Parts: sequence; C-alpha cells; structure tokens
Amino acid sequence: MTKRRMSIDLAPKVAQVLDNLRLYHAQYYAVQTFGGPSLHFHRRALGLNGTVSSMQQAELVYAVLTSWGMHRMGKGGSKMLPFEAFVKNLNPLSGAIKNAKEIKPRSMAPGDWDLLEEVFRGIRVMATGTSIVGNSKVMAHLIPNAVAPVDREYTLKFLFGNGAITNGLPGEWQLMRKIHEEFFYPIAQDAGFRSQFQKWIGDQTKWPWDTSPLKVVDNLVIGAMK
Repeated sequence: MTKRRMSIDLAPKVAQVLDNLRLYHAQYYAVQTFGGPSLHFHRRALGLNGTVSSMQQAELVYAVLTSWGMHRMGKGGSKMLPFEAFVKNLNPLSGAIKNAKEIKPRSMAPGDWDLLEEVFRGIRVMATGTSIVGNSKVMAHLIPNAVAPVDREYTLKFLFGNGAITNGLPGEWQLMRKIHEEFFYPIAQDAGFRSQFQKWIGDQTKWPWDTSPLKVVDNLVIGAMK
C-alpha cells in the first residue's frame, strides 16, 4: 500500500483544494462538530492562550491527542502510551524540536527533512503499531510551521481513497514526507491561499481553528470530506 501511494501524483488534489478554498473552509466551519476540549487543548498546546513551559506543553499535547480520539477506553480502538513513557521519549528530542521550529517549508533543505525524520522516528506516543497519525499530531503542535496533522479519516482518504496504513517507521516516514512535500507545502505556499489565510487567521473569534497555514490546509481537507 505504501509503495503504491508513493507513485500517486498529488498535484490534482492540490489543484482541487486551491480551486475550492472558500467552499471547503465554509464547509469545515458549517459542520460545528469540532469544539470543546478538542479546540481548547489544541490552542493551549500551541501557546495561543498563554505561554506554557515545555512540560506543560507535553501535557497539553498529550491531552490534545486524547480529546482528538487517539485513546479509546475499553478493549477496542487506538491506545496511547502512559504519559511518563511519552515524555521519556520526547525529552531527548528537545534540541531537534527546537531546531525544527526554524524550518521554512518554502525553502526546504535536505537537512531539514533529516531533522523532521529524526523527530518523527523518535516520538513514541501510541501503544498500537501505527505511528504516522499520532506522531504527526504531536509534531503539528510542537512544530506547527512545518508539520500538519495526518489521519486516516480525512487526510489519507482524501488523498488516496482509503485510510489503510502499512505499519513500520521507514514506510510511514516516506508517506509523511510525500504528503507534506507534494500536498501540504504547495498549497500553503500558493499566493491565493496565502491571501485567504491572512483574512481567516485575522479573526480568531470567528475562525478559531485557523492556527497556522498547515492547520488551515488540514481544515480544508476536512471541509472537502464533509
């Protein structure tokens, strides 16, 4: 599945989103199913509602994933590692995360991809086998300038038609890079998108989920799927 996806041209999906920016944005906010803890912890983890320490941010990111449905009570569903295990693996990445905050998607260098891969491979948040969904959501809050949240229901189904994932860090990282390099980054750098983004991010009361260019692209994907 991963190898087949790596050969898929994502340019038509980029064009589709750019042709429907305002429609997909309106559809995202018309759904009104995202709010409460999901929005509160998202904005807190990004430091938009007040400065947070590194430990507080780790706790808030952990809370975001819980509120976004990454930990299901009972026998079935996805499961997250205990918070202590998550932090133990996160702490050694502090230097790489700090450096990754300086990454600018419009001028990516090979070393920037290496840095993002180091963080991606080092994060351990899920107790289940799949990494790309949980790891991307962690990185989207720690490095929002360079990483968007990726999930099965919206991102993968929109881009590839299904949400299946072949577990394994090498293949999942290849998929993660492709999605950003060929889909998220081209949209975020488009002049038409940038113009709309500036309008949307300028009214956080009306559009509170528009917290970064890449998160807005994620919102548009969700709007398209809704």
